[in-house]
Amino acid sequence: MSATHDSDAAGDSSDRDEPPDRPHSSGGVADWMKALRDVAPYLDLGWRLAGAAAFPPLIGYAVDAWLGTLPWGVLIGAGLGLASAAVQLRRLQNEFGR
Repeated sequence: MSATHDSDAAGDSSDRDEPPDRPHSSGGVADWMKALRDVAPYLDLGWRLAGAAAFPPLIGYAVDAWLGTLPWGVLIGAGLGLASAAVQLRRLQNEFGR
């Protein structure tokens, strides 16, 4: 009887309730951090394009309000905004098209 008792004490873990070795998918902080690291380059794409397209016409409108030449500053700003958005799209394509 002591031989059976010694084999149980030697590390027979069939009676313990331990989960098997497998990766956790519990949604813990480490999982969120990894997910954020994976998507971080893509989070600001919309802001880049919106800023490139929207700020030049707004600056043109401010110049028009200051100088009193209403359509020309907005039109020039819109043209510059479209051109800068195209350049930004090309940069993004080169950056993510590796």
